[in-house]
Amino acid sequence: MVLAMNEMVENQRAYLLSCWLPSGTFRLAPKNNQINPYFTNLALIALVRLKEWEAVRSHIEWYLHHVNADGYVNDYRLDGTLEVDTGKADSEDSYHTTLFSLLAEFVREGGETDWIVPHKDELVVLMQAVGKLQQKDGLTWAKRSYRVKYLMDNCEVARGFEDAAYLFAMLGDDASAEEARKRAAACRAGIHSMYSGMRKSYAVYDSRYPGWRKWYPDVTSQAFPILYQMTRPDEDAMLYEKITQAFPHFDTFQTGDLYPWMSMGECARLMGDWRRVDSMLNTANELYIFGPRSQYWLIHESGRYVELSLLCQ
Repeated sequence: MVLAMNEMVENQRAYLLSCWLPSGTFRLAPKNNQINPYFTNLALIALVRLKEWEAVRSHIEWYLHHVNADGYVNDYRLDGTLEVDTGKADSEDSYHTTLFSLLAEFVREGGETDWIVPHKDELVVLMQAVGKLQQKDGLTWAKRSYRVKYLMDNCEVARGFEDAAYLFAMLGDDASAEEARKRAAACRAGIHSMYSGMRKSYAVYDSRYPGWRKWYPDVTSQAFPILYQMTRPDEDAMLYEKITQAFPHFDTFQTGDLYPWMSMGECARLMGDWRRVDSMLNTANELYIFGPRSQYWLIHESGRYVELSLLCQ
């Protein structure tokens, strides 16, 4: 099946909205029984771009209503129409900070903001929960029970704190905005400390550096400082060259991984590699959206596909 780019955007808009649950949040795929708040945060930036305000707002409110007594949000599973708390989450640092980034994009794109004001104290709770995970070097542990400092997570955390500062300033909470700015700066400095000039790469986590034959998490992690604009001058070009040398055909999903990793298309876009962006979008149609790997096409992949497609129009 061959559809024009604008038709594919509408196709994926419908796909995303088909995952919208009556409670307000989203399932990972139309027939998937998992609810992952982190992947939903990433996915719904596409719906912000498409001005689907109600859908995005409903998820944000669902998220805030599901913060547990410890200050974090867990994954859920669907048992029929019942949403069951799994009691666990993949991470505690990235969940909240990607929520801040989603909400900030909602505001920047012109979404109505009056409803956010009553949630200010809840947003402070989220920032403080991530703050509990942040260590003296500025980096966050993935979870209280998993004291590992991941490069991917911390790139999302640094950006999330920056977006939190923007939101708190908009809400007139100067003290919280300043705290968020300081936490963002500390995390960014911590990320820079993960870089090894000798290895010409960032640590994947703690002091473990990438093996360039291993796609995830080794090579994919090196794209995150580019994705979240955490690199210093010339590092992005050097990292991207190493990524493309290691996996020259990632744009046609020849990585050994069944998941598409559409975020790598955004990395390519930021590096001006439009050939790989176009290739990734076209191959995603053939292999995932209308092809044999459709079960691996989840909402965050669809969201990134929409974002890239809109930028290609």
